[in-house]
Amino acid sequence: MSVRNLSQNLAEHIVIVGGGAIGLASAWALCEKGVRVTVLEAGKAGEGALWASGGMLAAGFETCFELDPAHPLAASYADFLGRSLRLWGDWAPTLQARSGQALGYDSQGSVTPAFTRAEMDRLDQAEALAKRFGIQATRVSGEALAHLEPALAKSRCALTFPHDGQLDNRALGRVLSDAVRSRGGEVVQQRRVTGLDRSAGQVRGVVLETGERLAADAVILATGAERFADMPAFATMTPVKGQMIRFESSDLAAPKRVVRGLSIYLAAKSGGRLIAGASSEPGERAQETDPDTLERLKTAACAAMPALAGRPVVESWAGLRPFSSDAMPIVGEAEPGLYLALGAYRNGVLTAPGMAELLLQALGADPRTDLAKAFSPERPGLKA
Repeated sequence: MSVRNLSQNLAEHIVIVGGGAIGLASAWALCEKGVRVTVLEAGKAGEGALWASGGMLAAGFETCFELDPAHPLAASYADFLGRSLRLWGDWAPTLQARSGQALGYDSQGSVTPAFTRAEMDRLDQAEALAKRFGIQATRVSGEALAHLEPALAKSRCALTFPHDGQLDNRALGRVLSDAVRSRGGEVVQQRRVTGLDRSAGQVRGVVLETGERLAADAVILATGAERFADMPAFATMTPVKGQMIRFESSDLAAPKRVVRGLSIYLAAKSGGRLIAGASSEPGERAQETDPDTLERLKTAACAAMPALAGRPVVESWAGLRPFSSDAMPIVGEAEPGLYLALGAYRNGVLTAPGMAELLLQALGADPRTDLAKAFSPERPGLKA
């Protein structure tokens, strides 16, 4: 384990509740600072929402197509997504070196094709937002897209985001866990936390399902969409279910870039996996898939990539995205000794290093930036 820098105002021992992308990324960042870290995961680390995700690093697409430009934190969120994407450029090779396992990091960009007049109008709006938020985006003709991505159906035009990318989300949990352990941290699986241990107005640790108490100098909740009885009311997450499917594509020419369509997304992963998704079902906690939704996903995938027609879906699954009350991340100190890293919604993988960076600032390791203040639990309106 690295030698602790005593000049840093950091807790000696930090417990992180949740072994998903954000919990594990935060653990690794803290271990790199010399903090003793224990991650407690109710199931298996790296599974749950991380395993079920698409592994997208699509800051450009998310800013221009999914962000509400009227939101008071829109500009801050666009900056945060861009910052997180840049961090992955350093994180990915470092993590892979620590683990020795392939992470599937790919920065070849993303493309959003327009197949209808209405979709062309949405591309117009997205281009305007790209200029507003300083996102590099390029409009290409349908003919140019056919040259770039011949596997896709004929389109009217497309918008490309050259800095977007992806990684293998199913590898990320293993890679992060390896990196944490390589720096002396603990990743403890099958240990459910049921509450917080408080005394004298301070969170002093956690209470496990067994009744055991684990002491800590600070506790971080990175619980995603999971219910947690001791969560501050303002930080309660609404689950948004997403269903996805997978095709076997080892014998197909798959798209080189992530395809972020307006009705479907496609991403080629290692081992000949081509994933397609995803539905959006707010408030739904059941993680079973349903035939109608899967059929809609399959139909949309085949329309975007004609070579998939007639191919069977070889896997289907669902996961839960954590949606906060104001649709923005919540990162920072909620009460003495308790820190939150919640509300990443669709972008848990993308924002994992950014969330970790903001936590380090909240914990006193680094000076607080404007982004740390923007997404703090103390921000105006969050607790209303």
